[in-house]
Amino acid sequence: MEPVDVHGERVLVQPVKGDGLRIWRRARETHPDRYPVLVLDAEDALEPDYRHRDSPADILARADRVVLPAPPPRDRGTGDEGYHLDRYDVAHHGEPELLVLLPRPEPWAAFAYLDSWCHLSGWKPEVLVAAARDWHTRYGAEPTVIGLACGFEVSRPPTGPADAERLAAEHQLFAPLTAGTTELAYARALPQLRRWCLYNRP
Repeated sequence: MEPVDVHGERVLVQPVKGDGLRIWRRARETHPDRYPVLVLDAEDALEPDYRHRDSPADILARADRVVLPAPPPRDRGTGDEGYHLDRYDVAHHGEPELLVLLPRPEPWAAFAYLDSWCHLSGWKPEVLVAAARDWHTRYGAEPTVIGLACGFEVSRPPTGPADAERLAAEHQLFAPLTAGTTELAYARALPQLRRWCLYNRP
Protein backbone atom coordinates (compact mmCIF):
# COMPACT_ATOMS: atom_id res chain seq x y z
CA MET A 1 0.00 0.00 0.00
CA GLU A 2 1.17 3.52 -0.78
CA PRO A 3 1.45 6.03 2.08
CA VAL A 4 -0.11 9.45 1.51
CA ASP A 5 0.41 12.41 3.86
CA VAL A 6 -2.74 14.23 4.96
CA HIS A 7 -1.82 17.23 7.10
CA GLY A 8 0.97 15.27 8.79
CA GLU A 9 -0.99 12.04 9.21
CA ARG A 10 -0.30 9.00 7.07
CA VAL A 11 -3.12 7.22 5.30
CA LEU A 12 -2.50 4.12 3.21
CA VAL A 13 -4.00 3.72 -0.25
CA GLN A 14 -4.16 0.95 -2.80
CA PRO A 15 -5.92 0.60 -6.16
CA VAL A 16 -9.09 -1.49 -6.12
CA LYS A 17 -9.64 -4.29 -8.58
CA GLY A 18 -12.70 -6.49 -8.34
CA ASP A 19 -15.55 -6.43 -5.85
CA GLY A 20 -15.03 -3.24 -3.86
CA LEU A 21 -17.42 -4.12 -1.06
CA ARG A 22 -15.82 -7.51 -0.57
CA ILE A 23 -12.40 -5.81 -0.41
CA TRP A 24 -13.76 -3.31 2.11
CA ARG A 25 -15.17 -6.05 4.33
CA ARG A 26 -11.90 -7.96 4.29
CA ALA A 27 -9.98 -4.80 5.19
CA ARG A 28 -12.47 -4.13 7.99
CA GLU A 29 -11.66 -7.54 9.47
CA THR A 30 -7.90 -7.47 8.98
CA HIS A 31 -7.12 -3.86 9.98
CA PRO A 32 -8.99 -3.23 13.25
CA ASP A 33 -6.86 -0.16 14.05
CA ARG A 34 -7.26 1.48 10.64
CA TYR A 35 -10.73 2.20 9.35
CA PRO A 36 -11.05 1.34 5.62
CA VAL A 37 -13.08 3.33 3.14
CA LEU A 38 -13.45 3.11 -0.62
CA VAL A 39 -13.09 6.17 -2.84
CA LEU A 40 -14.92 6.51 -6.13
CA ASP A 41 -12.47 9.02 -7.61
CA ALA A 42 -8.77 8.53 -6.83
CA GLU A 43 -8.12 12.27 -7.03
CA ASP A 44 -10.25 12.79 -3.93
CA ALA A 45 -7.63 10.93 -1.91
CA LEU A 46 -4.43 11.72 -3.81
CA GLU A 47 -4.73 15.38 -4.82
CA PRO A 48 -3.94 17.89 -2.04
CA ASP A 49 -6.24 20.48 -3.63
CA TYR A 50 -9.22 18.18 -3.03
CA ARG A 51 -8.61 17.80 0.68
CA HIS A 52 -10.08 19.72 3.56
CA ARG A 53 -8.28 22.92 4.43
CA ASP A 54 -7.92 21.91 8.09
CA SER A 55 -6.26 18.83 9.55
CA PRO A 56 -8.32 15.75 10.42
CA ALA A 57 -7.39 16.22 14.07
CA ASP A 58 -8.79 19.77 14.09
CA ILE A 59 -11.97 18.68 12.28
CA LEU A 60 -12.54 15.82 14.70
CA ALA A 61 -12.00 18.10 17.69
CA ARG A 62 -14.56 20.58 16.36
CA ALA A 63 -17.00 17.74 15.65
CA ASP A 64 -17.13 17.03 19.39
CA ARG A 65 -18.72 20.46 19.88
CA VAL A 66 -21.21 20.29 17.00
CA VAL A 67 -24.92 20.49 17.71
CA LEU A 68 -26.60 18.90 14.72
CA PRO A 69 -29.15 21.14 12.99
CA ALA A 70 -32.82 20.26 12.83
CA PRO A 71 -34.26 19.87 9.32
CA PRO A 72 -36.37 22.91 8.38
CA PRO A 73 -40.12 22.67 7.67
CA ARG A 74 -40.85 21.69 4.06
CA ASP A 75 -43.20 19.71 1.87
CA ARG A 76 -42.49 16.08 2.76
CA GLY A 77 -45.11 14.43 0.55
CA THR A 78 -47.71 11.94 1.71
CA GLY A 79 -45.58 8.77 1.78
CA ASP A 80 -47.62 7.15 -0.98
CA GLU A 81 -45.44 8.33 -3.86
CA GLY A 82 -43.43 5.09 -4.07
CA TYR A 83 -39.73 4.22 -4.09
CA HIS A 84 -37.29 1.76 -5.63
CA LEU A 85 -35.10 -0.08 -3.13
CA ASP A 86 -32.34 -0.80 -5.63
CA ARG A 87 -31.84 2.95 -6.08
CA TYR A 88 -30.14 3.12 -2.69
CA ASP A 89 -27.10 1.03 -3.66
CA VAL A 90 -23.95 3.12 -4.08
CA ALA A 91 -22.73 0.60 -6.69
CA HIS A 92 -24.93 2.40 -9.23
CA HIS A 93 -22.49 5.32 -9.08
CA GLY A 94 -19.51 3.38 -10.40
CA GLU A 95 -16.68 1.17 -9.23
CA PRO A 96 -14.38 2.55 -6.53
CA GLU A 97 -10.83 3.35 -7.62
CA LEU A 98 -9.03 3.23 -4.27
CA LEU A 99 -9.14 1.65 -0.85
CA VAL A 100 -7.97 4.06 1.85
CA LEU A 101 -6.88 2.93 5.31
CA LEU A 102 -7.17 5.74 7.85
CA PRO A 103 -4.81 6.03 10.83
CA ARG A 104 -7.83 5.79 13.17
CA PRO A 105 -10.43 3.07 13.82
CA GLU A 106 -13.55 5.24 14.14
CA PRO A 107 -15.87 4.97 11.11
CA TRP A 108 -17.10 8.57 11.28
CA ALA A 109 -13.50 9.85 11.08
CA ALA A 110 -13.52 9.07 7.36
CA PHE A 111 -15.26 12.37 6.68
CA ALA A 112 -12.44 14.28 8.38
CA TYR A 113 -9.93 12.87 5.87
CA LEU A 114 -11.92 12.71 2.64
CA ASP A 115 -14.17 15.22 0.94
CA SER A 116 -17.67 14.26 -0.13
CA TRP A 117 -20.91 15.78 -1.31
CA CYS A 118 -21.19 17.86 1.87
CA HIS A 119 -19.30 20.86 0.52
CA LEU A 120 -21.86 21.15 -2.30
CA SER A 121 -24.53 21.95 0.27
CA GLY A 122 -22.27 24.25 2.26
CA TRP A 123 -21.76 21.89 5.21
CA LYS A 124 -18.48 22.02 7.10
CA PRO A 125 -16.76 18.63 7.44
CA GLU A 126 -17.08 18.60 11.22
CA VAL A 127 -20.88 18.68 10.88
CA LEU A 128 -20.84 15.63 8.65
CA VAL A 129 -18.43 13.86 11.03
CA ALA A 130 -20.90 14.56 13.86
CA ALA A 131 -23.82 13.31 11.76
CA ALA A 132 -21.95 10.12 10.78
CA ARG A 133 -21.07 9.49 14.43
CA ASP A 134 -24.70 9.97 15.42
CA TRP A 135 -25.88 7.55 12.71
CA HIS A 136 -23.30 5.03 13.86
CA THR A 137 -24.61 5.26 17.42
CA ARG A 138 -28.27 5.00 16.42
CA TYR A 139 -28.11 2.59 13.48
CA GLY A 140 -24.64 1.03 13.41
CA ALA A 141 -24.03 2.89 10.14
CA GLU A 142 -20.49 2.61 8.76
CA PRO A 143 -19.31 4.48 5.65
CA THR A 144 -18.08 2.17 2.91
CA VAL A 145 -17.65 4.60 0.02
CA ILE A 146 -16.99 8.35 -0.05
CA GLY A 147 -17.49 10.72 -2.96
CA LEU A 148 -20.39 12.59 -4.53
CA ALA A 149 -22.23 9.39 -3.63
CA CYS A 150 -21.49 7.97 -0.19
CA GLY A 151 -22.38 4.43 0.80
CA PHE A 152 -23.06 3.10 4.29
CA GLU A 153 -23.51 -0.40 5.69
CA VAL A 154 -26.29 -0.38 8.31
CA SER A 155 -26.63 -3.03 11.01
CA ARG A 156 -29.71 -1.59 12.78
CA PRO A 157 -32.19 0.10 10.42
CA PRO A 158 -34.87 2.32 11.96
CA THR A 159 -37.69 0.25 13.40
CA GLY A 160 -40.63 2.64 13.60
CA PRO A 161 -42.22 5.32 11.40
CA ALA A 162 -41.18 8.28 13.56
CA ASP A 163 -37.56 7.13 13.68
CA ALA A 164 -37.50 6.51 9.92
CA GLU A 165 -39.05 9.90 9.19
CA ARG A 166 -36.47 11.64 11.35
CA LEU A 167 -33.65 9.83 9.56
CA ALA A 168 -35.10 10.57 6.11
CA ALA A 169 -35.23 14.27 6.98
CA GLU A 170 -31.59 14.17 8.12
CA HIS A 171 -30.44 12.46 4.93
CA GLN A 172 -32.30 14.97 2.78
CA LEU A 173 -30.89 17.85 4.80
CA PHE A 174 -27.29 16.81 4.20
CA ALA A 175 -27.64 15.25 0.74
CA PRO A 176 -30.78 16.57 -1.01
CA LEU A 177 -30.68 14.17 -3.99
CA THR A 178 -30.70 11.05 -1.82
CA ALA A 179 -34.38 10.10 -1.74
CA GLY A 180 -35.30 10.15 -5.42
CA THR A 181 -38.90 10.47 -4.20
CA THR A 182 -40.65 12.40 -1.46
CA GLU A 183 -39.16 12.44 2.00
CA LEU A 184 -41.98 10.43 3.55
CA ALA A 185 -41.86 7.80 0.81
CA TYR A 186 -38.11 7.49 1.42
CA ALA A 187 -38.86 7.08 5.13
CA ARG A 188 -40.95 4.02 4.24
CA ALA A 189 -37.98 2.54 2.40
CA LEU A 190 -35.42 3.05 5.17
CA PRO A 191 -36.51 0.22 7.54
CA GLN A 192 -35.93 -2.21 4.66
CA LEU A 193 -32.43 -0.99 3.83
CA ARG A 194 -29.16 -2.46 5.08
CA ARG A 195 -27.27 -0.04 2.85
CA TRP A 196 -27.69 3.68 2.36
CA CYS A 197 -26.54 5.83 -0.54
CA LEU A 198 -26.40 9.54 0.23
CA TYR A 199 -26.01 11.62 -2.90
CA ASN A 200 -25.60 15.15 -4.14
CA ARG A 201 -24.00 16.72 -7.19
CA PRO A 202 -23.08 20.19 -8.49
